[in-house]
Amino acid sequence: MEKEELKTYLDELIGNKQAKALKELFETTPTIDIADALEDVDDVKTLLYVIRVIGSEYSADFFAELRSEQQEMIINAFTDKELLTMLENSFADDIVDTLEEMPANLVARVLKVAPKELRKDINTLLNYEEDTAGSLLTTEYLDMKSTMTVEEVIEDIRERGKDAETVYTIFIRDAKRTMVGTIDLDDLIFAKKTQTMEEIMNRDFVTCHVNDDQEEIANMFKRYDLNAMAVVNKENKIVGIITIDDVVDIIVEEATEDISMLNQVTPVEDEYLKTPIYKLVLKCVPWIIVLMVLQVFSTLILSRFETAIATFSILSVFTPLIMDAGGNSGNQTTTIIVRSLALDEFDRGDAKKVIWKEFRVAAVIASIIAVFTFGWLMFEMAVGIVSLETVMAKYAFLTKINTMLIVASLVAGTLFTTIMVSRLIGCLLPFFAKLIKKDPAVMCGPLTTTIVDIVSLLTYFLLWTLVFAPVLGI
Repeated sequence: MEKEELKTYLDELIGNKQAKALKELFETTPTIDIADALEDVDDVKTLLYVIRVIGSEYSADFFAELRSEQQEMIINAFTDKELLTMLENSFADDIVDTLEEMPANLVARVLKVAPKELRKDINTLLNYEEDTAGSLLTTEYLDMKSTMTVEEVIEDIRERGKDAETVYTIFIRDAKRTMVGTIDLDDLIFAKKTQTMEEIMNRDFVTCHVNDDQEEIANMFKRYDLNAMAVVNKENKIVGIITIDDVVDIIVEEATEDISMLNQVTPVEDEYLKTPIYKLVLKCVPWIIVLMVLQVFSTLILSRFETAIATFSILSVFTPLIMDAGGNSGNQTTTIIVRSLALDEFDRGDAKKVIWKEFRVAAVIASIIAVFTFGWLMFEMAVGIVSLETVMAKYAFLTKINTMLIVASLVAGTLFTTIMVSRLIGCLLPFFAKLIKKDPAVMCGPLTTTIVDIVSLLTYFLLWTLVFAPVLGI
């Protein structure tokens, strides 16, 4: 069912108080789609009606998918009993995600109503640093002693599994709660009833530490093809797990951040249409100002070579072409390297290999572009797209073909040098950022553009003043 169609149907069910049909809709439609269809609803009575009709079976999942503003309204309107029921049917990590968006008074109320054990879990998760494994973990998981038999474990899963985040991976621990292995549900089902976990568990498991960065976690899930992974403390005792649904959110978040930063935009947390205009302005304006300030170097170079430009005015025509080509080439390399670094594709010591490879790639690309540029500019000047009349009128000894060859050679030579340098800069900067523990996506965009612009303009005007102008006697 399309969003608009679902929205119309929901309005009809809610307006006519068709409780049975509304509950049946939740049985056949993903909760997130229903929450999305009701995203514009600001009437708390409507939202409370839906939650009370669908009952505890769906209300916690539905609540978790609502906008933070809607969640605040609902918590304010809930009785303590209703809030307790909601909390008891929610996972601790989902509750924490909700509380992080809420004012302190509502957080205090939730913690006051929450049962003692759940309150302890919530406080623990809230104290972990943002974007670390600790902030992502859930404490609702299945852990079994290594001495338990298959029959005992399956019986335990039947009793506790419904409240766990996942039942597909079971974590095995010893008497001291130190993690010693894992077992997948399918392996458990096909094992003999009398076998112990110690006999059949996987000992080659991977774990992460509570302070590990979320980007590292995502790479581990990708590398080892995991559905769930244990989070351990310094004593190697399991404190929670991270599941694949959390990792998908991380991947989207990190990709959004990298794309935004590479294009000099501060990442937007909410969907575009839900983000206020002032927030979009604040995300963009600072970067535009920073880039304008950094352009002072380009302005300085142009002012220093003002005499050369006045002497041979056609030089100014190709300045934008040279700067754009260099910037685009450098940003291409930066994007490729930043992506590879984000996916953890490089091992220690691979930087030299990458630089050598990029040098060869740059040489081939620069040669192709230089040859193409020479031919293309000859064509532009031959058909009159670029006029040579002013230059030829000023310097009578220059013929049209001579002028065309001079200009095409100058621009082609500049682009060859610019592309070589820009691609190497675009390759080196991400590694340098990683070395000094800065985000390559944040650092490389504006720096690459600024450095390449400086190199492009200097190469262009120095080639003219030191090589072409002396040869021509200008």
